[in-house]
Amino acid sequence: MGKLPYQFTSQDIVKQGRTTQEHIDTIRAWLNSMQSKSLPEIQDELIVIFLLSCENDIPLTKNTITMYYKCKKNGPEIFDNWNMERLDLKQVMNVVRISSIPVRTDENYVIHYFKLQDTSYSKFELIPAMTASYMLLDIAQERYLPNGLIVIIDTKGVGLMHLTRIKLSALKKYLEFLQEGFPIQMKMIHIINTVSFFDKIMNLVKMFMKSELISMIQTHPPNASQERLFSIVPKKCWPADYGGDLLSVEELHKKTIQLYDQKQDFWALEEAIRKKCS
Repeated sequence: MGKLPYQFTSQDIVKQGRTTQEHIDTIRAWLNSMQSKSLPEIQDELIVIFLLSCENDIPLTKNTITMYYKCKKNGPEIFDNWNMERLDLKQVMNVVRISSIPVRTDENYVIHYFKLQDTSYSKFELIPAMTASYMLLDIAQERYLPNGLIVIIDTKGVGLMHLTRIKLSALKKYLEFLQEGFPIQMKMIHIINTVSFFDKIMNLVKMFMKSELISMIQTHPPNASQERLFSIVPKKCWPADYGGDLLSVEELHKKTIQLYDQKQDFWALEEAIRKKCS
């Protein structure tokens, strides 16, 4: 069936001293065992991604791999058919501005940015927005693996009626993957231009969140100073809209759509490999 075309090799990561061949072989042996026969064939590059996301903790890596595929199997509405010809994905890319920021922090953390462009609640669809957010992971991990992820969500324009668009069953699946099967270390979630009813949003999502994830959420008031924003992540990582050194939010978003279009064959192959053993 072929391998996913990552632009790095497992040996590249071993040579960087970020994991070891022994760790890769240990996970490979486990994958070949009877206990994990329900999992698909996983290439070494993907094993490395899991190892780094778990700081080379072998038991945690095994659990993360198991949950990664379990969550994807149980959430086809979020994880299947990552095709940019889908009308709902086209719609969400018109409504939301998203980007895997092309410049990383000094710690090699990648930043994922989200903001409403069209604030009409009736046009916002949660499930394709969830899909689009997870699609960013494969963009970030295509070439040079980050050490962690920082999420920035600008809630300017979010209204109370947007809460009516939340589907709790999908939210539960989304957060289960984020906390149990996420193949990257989450570092912080920064909410900027925090809306006055953010506590109501948190009350909705807290029922599905562990304390570890809740502790990563940091809120920032509307119109926070550039000094405060640049203390979250450096100026070099901010779009021009916020006084940063990068292109505008709109230009970064357009580049993201281009990257998604280029990733279509990758996602089709990933789903085919994943479903071969289901």
